[in-house]
Amino acid sequence: MQQMTGAWACLRQRLAIVAVAAALCVPALAAVDVQVLGSSLQVSPSPVLEAGTLIGPPAEIAKALGCRVTSPGEATLQIVAPARTEVRVKAGSDLLVVNGAEVRMPRMALIVSGQIVCPLRPVLDAIGAGMQWNPAAQRLSVVVPITAIRVHADEEGARVEITTPLRSQATLYRVNAPERAYVDFAGATVKLPQEFTLVSCGEVQRVRWAQFTDDPPVARVVMDLSSTGQVRWQPHPQGLGGSMVIGQLDGDEPLIERRVPFITGIDARSPDEDTTLLRIELSDLVRPKISVRSQPPTVTLKFPDAAPAATTGPVGVASPFVGAMKLSGTPGAAGAELTLQMKQLIHFELDESVSPPAVTVIFKRGRISDKRIVIDAGHGGRDSGARGNRLLEKEINLDVARQVATKLIQMGAQITLTRDGDYYVDLYDRPGLANRISADLFLSIHCNAMPTRNTGFGTETFYYHDRSMCLGAVVHDQLVKALGRKDRGLKWANFCVTRESDMPAVLVELLFLNSDVEEGLLAKPEVRTAAANALVEGLRQYVEGTGSTLETEMGM
Repeated sequence: MQQMTGAWACLRQRLAIVAVAAALCVPALAAVDVQVLGSSLQVSPSPVLEAGTLIGPPAEIAKALGCRVTSPGEATLQIVAPARTEVRVKAGSDLLVVNGAEVRMPRMALIVSGQIVCPLRPVLDAIGAGMQWNPAAQRLSVVVPITAIRVHADEEGARVEITTPLRSQATLYRVNAPERAYVDFAGATVKLPQEFTLVSCGEVQRVRWAQFTDDPPVARVVMDLSSTGQVRWQPHPQGLGGSMVIGQLDGDEPLIERRVPFITGIDARSPDEDTTLLRIELSDLVRPKISVRSQPPTVTLKFPDAAPAATTGPVGVASPFVGAMKLSGTPGAAGAELTLQMKQLIHFELDESVSPPAVTVIFKRGRISDKRIVIDAGHGGRDSGARGNRLLEKEINLDVARQVATKLIQMGAQITLTRDGDYYVDLYDRPGLANRISADLFLSIHCNAMPTRNTGFGTETFYYHDRSMCLGAVVHDQLVKALGRKDRGLKWANFCVTRESDMPAVLVELLFLNSDVEEGLLAKPEVRTAAANALVEGLRQYVEGTGSTLETEMGM
């Protein structure tokens, strides 16, 4: 036990829960700079870093973000976010209660210098914020996300509504050459999938947004203008974002429907046997929503804001990956849909062009030997994960992860394991590792469980970002084939490891550990090997697009 200093050293004398708290080793950090909304916030006691977890008092941070903070009971902190999310923290407990649901924190909450202190990240996550830690600068940046950007226009002007779930700090700027106005949000991030939108307003040509700086975080929204008209900033009454307004538009005036973009042409070509380029030409650029399914292999691009100039039945495509395509919808009406009947699912990317407006879908065969892949064995150390009668999830996950890693290394891939033993790794550190090494793919391996034994069965796979859907579909298909149990589907879920990854990332749930039948299967080395083979094959097919070679006999 390292010796504690300052207020932290008084913990033993001041708390009734000292016997439990004594297991904590809390080294002091000097002069931690807590940044909220782009400015330093005085926080006492200062946050400390313990085993990779930042611990500090959340009350002042929450207040600065516009939350209501009260103490409804003894040694209890209640935080109510503007979106009516209620968070309770109780000293002596490692459970965070979020709208009545319990979330386990990596460390229990304590009282230091009269303040409740606890792991900060789970609290910030619960109220809709985030955090960045710069160890070199000893700086903790609390981050407020921009959750929506909406553009309205009428005869009088235009309004760009920018929404944040918590209080935000915005500054409006006006520049020329070319004419534009932009607003910077200090201490904010913007990760909205659409990079820009076009509006039908004489003064406004385009609205776009991006992350201007990462550390310190600043999000920027820009209006490209055609004149030198006045622009004003109208904050939200509660500080939850606001609007850039040009002209006389106010919130009570009726909005007019903007011009519907048209899909004006589709061209598919394969410059070589490893690549197919599918170019969708538009009158105005709009970004499609993507869905993927493995049986039959299909990629669908939905343009809810665009209309087809004409519709067509299935048209054959000379491509090693795309068999046929079909454009559907009502000519002149928003809601076009382009369905691609695939010969096989494979990695693809979107490339967008502003002038002329077009979206190009790039299907490209790669080589698994060129890829850097992170394999994440879920849980570990003090976090055992799901428990069966005989088995622990952390052990199954690690066994399968090691087998996957070994097989991929034999194929020439560059592999990194988030853990290669029975030790604890923080949830955020897992995708953080993948991001730091610029991994190409991220695979997290888990076993499932239900609250009641023998009520859940089968295999399921989760993704968060659209870019991960194809990877998830291919891996899931192989895993279901290999394990031969109920197909619970490919699903969206807000899991940290898939949400925070900058590359295609999926989380697989092999089988249910609290099912008698499926725990029995997971106890068999040949079943775990079959699962590893399936995961490797799914990754290979996704990258190389050369079809299945998996042959498994397990006698299930």
